Amino acid sequence: MSIDLAKTQVVAEGKAIPKRLGPFIRMFLKRHPWSLMTFIIFILFEACLTPINAYLLKMIVNGAASTSGKANLILATLLVPAIIYVCVNLMLNVVYSLHRYAQLKFYPKIKSDIAGTMYHYLVQHSYHYFSEHFSGSLSKKIFDLLGGVESLIQIFTHNLMPRSLSVVISSIVLYLVHPFFGWMLFIWALAYVGTSYLMAEKSEKLSYALSEAGNAMSGKLVDSIVNIMSTKLFANRKYEENVVFQSINNLMAKDRALLWYLLKAYSIQGIWIATLLAAMLTGLIYGRLHELVTVGDFALIITIAFSISGDIFNMGEQILRFSKEVGNCRQALNIIVEPHEIDDLPNATALKVTQGQIVFDNVQFQYPNAEALFENKTVTILSGQKVGLVGHSGGGKTTFVNLILRLFDVNQGRILIDSQDIKRVTQDSLRENIGMIPQDPSLFHRSLHENIQFGRLDSTNEEVIEAAKRAHAHEFIVSLSKGYDALVGERGVKLSGGQRQRIAIARAFLKNAPILILDEATSQLDSITEKYIQESLWELMQNKTTIVIAHRLSTLLHMDRILVFDKGKIVEDGTHQELLAKKGLYSELWQSQVGGFLLDTDDGILI
Repeated sequence: MSIDLAKTQVVAEGKAIPKRLGPFIRMFLKRHPWSLMTFIIFILFEACLTPINAYLLKMIVNGAASTSGKANLILATLLVPAIIYVCVNLMLNVVYSLHRYAQLKFYPKIKSDIAGTMYHYLVQHSYHYFSEHFSGSLSKKIFDLLGGVESLIQIFTHNLMPRSLSVVISSIVLYLVHPFFGWMLFIWALAYVGTSYLMAEKSEKLSYALSEAGNAMSGKLVDSIVNIMSTKLFANRKYEENVVFQSINNLMAKDRALLWYLLKAYSIQGIWIATLLAAMLTGLIYGRLHELVTVGDFALIITIAFSISGDIFNMGEQILRFSKEVGNCRQALNIIVEPHEIDDLPNATALKVTQGQIVFDNVQFQYPNAEALFENKTVTILSGQKVGLVGHSGGGKTTFVNLILRLFDVNQGRILIDSQDIKRVTQDSLRENIGMIPQDPSLFHRSLHENIQFGRLDSTNEEVIEAAKRAHAHEFIVSLSKGYDALVGERGVKLSGGQRQRIAIARAFLKNAPILILDEATSQLDSITEKYIQESLWELMQNKTTIVIAHRLSTLLHMDRILVFDKGKIVEDGTHQELLAKKGLYSELWQSQVGGFLLDTDDGILI
């Protein structure tokens, strides 16, 4: 069984996924009409089972009572209901088998549909969205939906619907015996379900709060584990334990509040059940004393009363469980199915890079709840130009490249690549044409070969090895016991910082995109390796539009241009020699550099 990716993409594109739970579940149910038909047959059969068995019992008891001592009449009278009873149970076995088969086909498929669709929608969120949520919490929300939706469908089809229909049918059967018992069961059931529904509303709120607490605890737990090295280096284990334990205690308090409420709710439901049985027995005793009901009627009503009371009590429990799952699923949907901050336009086309010219045209940008960083920024980076970005921390260098990558959208103005507005092209095509080597690359917990090949998935083994050699990664890879098949650990934790960076550089060599962005790509390399890498990177830069964010100004000596950022403004623009001659900010940064690095200043570390 596999996920239908085409179907998943159609559902998940844009704002097609409903945020309300009911429409969300119906969207997936519509894909499985035959399973639904089997469920409906099961519901109807299950609903009729109790009154049918009770009626057969009435026929048997009345037959046995009216033919006492007459063997031939007893056989004739009891044979038909006995045969029907056997047939009903045979049919029950067939229906249950069909139902279980439908479940076998239905539940794994619907869970895979939900998982694929939600992941497809989730990964289209913006960079800002992922910076606001714990990754562990997001994955937990998908699992909450998988288990929650399955439980909701099971509760509805296995319990709520068949029990509700059973009450209606049983009320009709009892009405035919005597109107008093029919009305009593029906009115009592309405009152019981209504009370359970009112209690379920609060249960849902408590479940929602519990889910939020679980989400927070999961996030803090994952965050603490991911940063375990910092915890050890700063000897802050007790502090971290306190942070995690606080979230655990909060979860425990929310869990206890829900369980305490459910305990009270179940106690109230138990009193309702006892009330029904007492009323039924009182009515039966009165009816039998006044010969208003037969012995068979007595047996029928007793059977239905006890069976329905058990079913209804279970139904009340399931209503509360249903509300709990609704709370969990609603909380998960509210987090995942937020509108995408950055979406492809309906008529977006693929970016076609022929020259690689980048233009900022009157760009205005500000982060949420912050002052504007860029105001009417206009700058042109010519085709094939190699441009360095320098300046104080927070000056706007990283934001500049993030806007080109469309990790954020500009508030006003346009960014053009070869005269194409990047808002009007698909995000995938934009990033396919840009090679990025970050300062702190993050690797998948997969083999070294897979991590390098991620730069171009259709590359051959020979191309992967060649890219590794050009990035000077081949030497350390072949020294490992498993070579290119060695796993790198979560986020590449098994590798040193320099090794991770060389893998990221190998990816860029393999991708060979027409636009290249380097964010201090050699910062974690030793001087000898950096010398070789710089030569390879210079080769990679040829015939490409290149933007380099640099900590070490010495790496920018051969750039065609250097843009100097200060508080979101480009205050200087020129070659290394031209900027030194201006005696401005760049010259100050150059003079303050020691051993190739920039010193700390009152405004922050120079980057």
